[in-house]
Amino acid sequence: MLSSRELYERVDKLRREKGMSVNELSSAAGISHSTLNSWKLRGTMPKLDVLDGICYALGIHLMTLLYDMDIENISADEVELLALWKPLDKTQKEAVLTMMKAMNAKTE
Repeated sequence: MLSSRELYERVDKLRREKGMSVNELSSAAGISHSTLNSWKLRGTMPKLDVLDGICYALGIHLMTLLYDMDIENISADEVELLALWKPLDKTQKEAVLTMMKAMNAKTE
């Protein structure tokens, strides 16, 4: 999971890539400038409705923001993985995540 700072930096990067000012983003997202400022300065984690508004304003999906995943270009393998993931119980999901994290750590 992303930290508050990492999430803010990702939003700020996307905002700049879209050529939006902070005021334009806050206005389009339906949030106050102080909400964004508080998030940056205090390191508070924004609520889901705030993130949803930001994603709407940026024209991206929440998965893109949180996981840097382009859902428009998801591969067949990724779709299959998600389909296989869904019916697993909590213990199975934890085991799969542990294994995947270990595999990912070996490749870094």
